[in-house]
Amino acid sequence: MELNLTASIVMFLGSAVVVVISAIALAKAGDAIASNTRLGHLWVGSLLIAGATSLPELVTNITAVRIDNPGLAAGNILGANMLNVSNLAIIVALFGGKHIFQQLSKGQEYLAMEAFVLTALATTYIVIGSSTNWFGVTPGAISIILVYLVGSRILYKVSVADTGTAEVVEAPEHTLRWGWTVFAIGALFVSAAATALAISADQIADETGISASFVGVLAVAIVTTLPELTVGITSIRIGVPEMAIAGLYGSNAFNIAILAVADLSYYEDSLFGALDDSHVIAGLFAVILMGLGVIQLRLRRPITHFSLKEPSTALLVTLYITGLFLVFRAA
Repeated sequence: MELNLTASIVMFLGSAVVVVISAIALAKAGDAIASNTRLGHLWVGSLLIAGATSLPELVTNITAVRIDNPGLAAGNILGANMLNVSNLAIIVALFGGKHIFQQLSKGQEYLAMEAFVLTALATTYIVIGSSTNWFGVTPGAISIILVYLVGSRILYKVSVADTGTAEVVEAPEHTLRWGWTVFAIGALFVSAAATALAISADQIADETGISASFVGVLAVAIVTTLPELTVGITSIRIGVPEMAIAGLYGSNAFNIAILAVADLSYYEDSLFGALDDSHVIAGLFAVILMGLGVIQLRLRRPITHFSLKEPSTALLVTLYITGLFLVFRAA
């Protein structure tokens, strides 16, 4: 389907609106599910919410590799992981308060470490440029999926141990049936909007002559992380910061698993071997930002807004902008 630039931009922005509205519903539904089932906001945020808010990345990546645009697929994932950490700093600065990290359970550290390891692993495969392909399956994709599954299992055990001690479960505002119904509807709308998002982003890249890698890192990453940003803000506003942070870090871990799925869907060769220097830069900055996020969780200090000696809002946002500039130059 060929679209002109104006139509592509309209489709792109329309998809963003649908994604944001759906994400607000997902946050409220996730709170209802966590409260009624007593699974805890960490587990619901890192698995259900993270999976649902990462649907745009999943659909965008599969669509991108199907139209033979691996640069858009990888750029979307790595850009999203960079932006999620930057979004975390912004959410905390504007809505969370300085002491939000001191209110979180121990399981958040395990979740952040899982996301960090997965991002570092994917970046390593991009640097190596591995093109090994065994009957349509690449070792890189398989190892990433295995690490994700093992990490998720460990997180489940930790979150079960934390439930009831790290957070107080109040009387639920909505029923479990309401939660699952709204969750399913929200996830469906997010998924549908993501398909239009991938198509319009590819058309914008073609019409403007901007590298698909840069479009993936910037424009598509911004829109596909809108669910995480919206869920994070909504979760904090309704009093469940545990789910807000878990949703962001859980999405980063799930995003790398999505990259592995995209690799398996890319029949031409290994997706990791089809990427360029701009993706290496995006991956390295994603790893740095994730590492700073892990440090902040382990320190459990009140976050500062301006500091170059420890993780701060200004430092994280500055690193994101710097990484974005270098990706643009490389692309």
